Amino acid sequence: MNTIMEEKKKTSQYLYEDERVFLTENEELFLKNDLQGKQKKLGEVSQDNVEEKLAELQDAFAALESKVKEALSDDDVSQEKLDDLTGEISGANAIGDLKGLLEQVEVKKASLANEKDDQDEVAAGDSSEKEEVTGDEPAVKEEAEEEGALQEDEAQSETEDTSPRQEDEQETEASDDPETYYREIVKKAEDLAAENDWQHVDNELDKLSHRWSEGPSSDSDKVKKLFQKFNKAVSSFEKRKEAHYEELNRKKEKNLEAKKKLLKEFEGIVSNKTWSATKRVSQMKGQWNRVGMLPSGKGEKLDERFEELVGIFNDHKVDRLVQQRQKEEDNLMLKLAVLEKMESIVKEMDHTTSRWKEIDEEFEDLTRQWKKMGRVPKEKSNHVWERYKNAQDEYYDRKYKYDKQHQSKVDSFSSKKEKICKEAEELLQEEDIASAARKINKLHRRWKKTGNLPQLLEDKLWSRFKAATDEFNERKANNQDKIKEQEDEHYRQKLALIDEANALKDTDDFEKGHRQMQDLMDRWKKVGPVSRKKSNKIWKKFKEAMDVFYDRRRDHFKEVKEKRKDNLHEKQEILDKLRELGQHEDPVEAVNIAKGLQEEFKNAGYVPIKQKNKMWKQYREVCDVIYNRFRAAKSGNKFDQELAKADLDKGDRNKIQKLRKEFKKVKKEVRDLEKEVLQYEETKTYFKPSGSGNSLLDEVEEKIEKAEQKLEKKQKKLDSLTDEMEDIREDAEG
Repeated sequence: MNTIMEEKKKTSQYLYEDERVFLTENEELFLKNDLQGKQKKLGEVSQDNVEEKLAELQDAFAALESKVKEALSDDDVSQEKLDDLTGEISGANAIGDLKGLLEQVEVKKASLANEKDDQDEVAAGDSSEKEEVTGDEPAVKEEAEEEGALQEDEAQSETEDTSPRQEDEQETEASDDPETYYREIVKKAEDLAAENDWQHVDNELDKLSHRWSEGPSSDSDKVKKLFQKFNKAVSSFEKRKEAHYEELNRKKEKNLEAKKKLLKEFEGIVSNKTWSATKRVSQMKGQWNRVGMLPSGKGEKLDERFEELVGIFNDHKVDRLVQQRQKEEDNLMLKLAVLEKMESIVKEMDHTTSRWKEIDEEFEDLTRQWKKMGRVPKEKSNHVWERYKNAQDEYYDRKYKYDKQHQSKVDSFSSKKEKICKEAEELLQEEDIASAARKINKLHRRWKKTGNLPQLLEDKLWSRFKAATDEFNERKANNQDKIKEQEDEHYRQKLALIDEANALKDTDDFEKGHRQMQDLMDRWKKVGPVSRKKSNKIWKKFKEAMDVFYDRRRDHFKEVKEKRKDNLHEKQEILDKLRELGQHEDPVEAVNIAKGLQEEFKNAGYVPIKQKNKMWKQYREVCDVIYNRFRAAKSGNKFDQELAKADLDKGDRNKIQKLRKEFKKVKKEVRDLEKEVLQYEETKTYFKPSGSGNSLLDEVEEKIEKAEQKLEKKQKKLDSLTDEMEDIREDAEG
């Protein structure tokens, strides 16, 4: 829960906040908007119990919602009952659409009030009609006198005894012809047939049916057609009503199955003794209360069983809480022990510390242990958390201060994130908002890939970055029309690139075409985004043009590849001929023949890229053999000439040439030493004989002796090299 709260604090000034409620630093839970649009205190709750409290408040709303539905579905619900519901909703501590519930109740109350007004109007109409019939106005009296006193008395008697509906019918009969009378009934029936107040419409249609049967007699075709329309309206309503109740019954059966399923799950929790499933049981209570009406007579036993399971669960929940408390105490002791070790490690970190790797491993292991441990008693949680947080902060502060390698890494991450913040802030001035939006998304991805910083620095830079992105998103939301214009401009630019790609796709200059296609791709990437609806479609067109070009290019190089295989075969044949020339008895003639073959080799064309270096190496080697023999023949050196004519393979020839090269080097050293000895001997002649010792003469003689020793070694080396070369030649000839 603490982790959730830490995340919330990054985006809210409260310990917890969502779209409906917020939790203050004083652990007071407030509803953001009550029925009057004001804040309302819902109670006090700790950070750890916020989710449980929210579930409880949502369950309270579910129960209230179920109560309202039940009342509104009751055709005989009273005004007083609805008034009680209004008061209950207004004072409810619950989270949900209370305003919507209140509106439903108010609509029902208005409906009842309208029905009462209609009844009052009918009663008032009856009284008025009676006064009209029994009054002393001259027109009525004259009509009564003409028809006779007996008829007047009968009419008077009927008027006093009839109901308002009958009076209305009599008035219609007296004032209208049958067609008008029945047309009025049909009109009322059609209007009623479209309503959904099933019981009310049923009663009213029944009344209209009675009026029809009591109406004036008529055999006219128009009245018969009106009767058909009346029956059609009644039949239409009956079908709708039947469908409604069938659907209602289906819903009731579905609700029954839902409750049975919840009951089965609850029984599983109890039978498996999963007493820690507090959150799930709380959710199930809410779900149970939110389930609508059930088939008649099938809800009571289910409710009784559910309440029985709730009681069993709550009894064991108390035992579990006692065990949980003991577990929390044990966790507290373990966490305190880990904290002491953490704090001890931190205190030892200073400028003399060198074993940073071991310290990191120890501290990370302690951190892992801490995270695996469960909750501690609520009254101790804040204190323990503060100690843990302080130990972590102090650890990273000291590590940054004394570990230069870590300091360098943190500085690198910090520099990268500061750069990201700066780029995000610069995008606030970007004219092309559509392109900037894409860049903002890339900056977020870069941020995630960059390593973490010490918490305080991380929070500071994150706040800066988030502020920039929030401001950009607000600007983006306020400039949708401008973004649309920019996306349309990007769309036109990309259409132009598609035209260029289509014009290029059939070129036969595949190297140049490849460069141009890559340039088009680079330009495509630089153009800003288009609307999502057009993005995939326009990319598909661009890619189709590129695919045509690269499919043709692949086919072309496939042909080239086959040609190069032929070239390889041709060059291998030429190499075989050149190798034979390396053994030709006349080195001069061999060179003349080789020149023609070399020209053929060069004109044979490209070979597969994997064979290119290998072929060139072989070509240089065989040519070197031919031209080395040629140079030896021209040099006049008997040894080189003999070597050039000798029938030796390439390996032996190379070995002898290498030994010969070393022989010449040693030979030169021998000549230099012989000159050095002669010089020293000549130097001795400048010294006069003397009975006493001469240090300079002794030094010259010493040098002569050393030079002669070196000379002897070099002569032996020459003999050894000569023997080695002779052995190679003899082995080759034998």
